[in-house]
Parts: sequence; structure tokens; C-alpha cells
Amino acid sequence: MGILLNFQPLVETAPLRHERLRKRGRILAAAFGGIFWLVAASVAAMLATALFYRGHSAAFGPEGGWITIPGPIDKLPPGYTYLADLTLPYRLGMLFAGVTQFGPAVMIMYHLRGLFRLYARGIVFAQENARAFKRMGQWLIVYAVTPFLSVKLLTLLDLVIDKAWFHNTEIYSLGLGIVLFIIAEVMEAGREIEQERDEFV
Repeated sequence: MGILLNFQPLVETAPLRHERLRKRGRILAAAFGGIFWLVAASVAAMLATALFYRGHSAAFGPEGGWITIPGPIDKLPPGYTYLADLTLPYRLGMLFAGVTQFGPAVMIMYHLRGLFRLYARGIVFAQENARAFKRMGQWLIVYAVTPFLSVKLLTLLDLVIDKAWFHNTEIYSLGLGIVLFIIAEVMEAGREIEQERDEFV
């Protein structure tokens, strides 16, 4: 006589899934924290270079920047100027352009790190998550439009050097920012509906 054994598949329990989510959230929060500080340090170094660099390995012109490492640039293309030859007003213009164009990237990394810190604490569908998505969406939109605005303002002040403000990244950032903003709105609306249902019950 045979015996029929019926083995039930192992089902991952909710506490185990939550613990795995928190563990992954801690790992990604640390990773994006490192990226955040790396981006922030790179932007700070770039801004300091715009103000204080005196060598001839960097030049700027109508199509963007040109940097050679380690030696100097031997021959400049037409319309390009060594960074060392720029006067203080132009350097301040570059500083303004750097802050407005790369500052949003730093803030995106900051809020992305904050989002995964929430996941590391087990907070997944709360108002804090929706706010993190919304802030990332807002900064992505700012990142998309600030190159155009900064170049136009510097053009009015006759301080523009790099006129190449339009790139594909602006289109991608604008689209992704709008998507994240809509996701945040949906999350907030869903949270409000859930709270109203709980209060009704």
C-alpha cells in the first residue's frame, strides 16, 4: 500500500519579506549615499575650478568645455578661450551656471538616498515615500529647464561662454520628472482613500 505525501510549497511570510526589503533598502541607501557625496564633491571641485584655476588644460567655447589631462591644450579651436584667461565676471557667470545646472543633480541624489532610507526602516507606502518621489520629480524637472534659463540669463548679461545648453538628458529628465510627480500624486491619493476607509470603518 502506497502513501501519498502532499508537500505544500514554502510560502515566504510577510515578516520575512519585510526584513528582506529593509536589508536591501539599507544596502541601496548606503550606495546612493556614497553616490550623493561623490556627486556633491565633484560639483564642489568643479565650482572651485571655475573660480580659481589658472592653468591652460581647460578651455571653454560655444560648443562646451574642453579639458586635457595632464598636459595643456596646444591649440585652441576658433571661439574658445583658456579658463585661465577669463576675467572675474565670466568666472562668476560660470559659477552661476554650474550651481543652477548641477545643483539639481545633487538634490536628486539626496532625495533618492532618503527614499531608500525609508525602505530600510520598513516604510513603503506612507506619505513620506510619496513626498520623496514628488521631490525627485520636481528636481528632475528643474534639472531639465535650468540649462536653458541660465544660458538665456547669462546671454542677457553678455557673460555666456558655453551656449550648448540643449542635450538629450534634458528631455529624459523632464519626462522622468513628470512621471515621478504623477506617481507621487497617485500614492498620496491612494493613501487618503485608505485613511478615509479606515475612518469610516
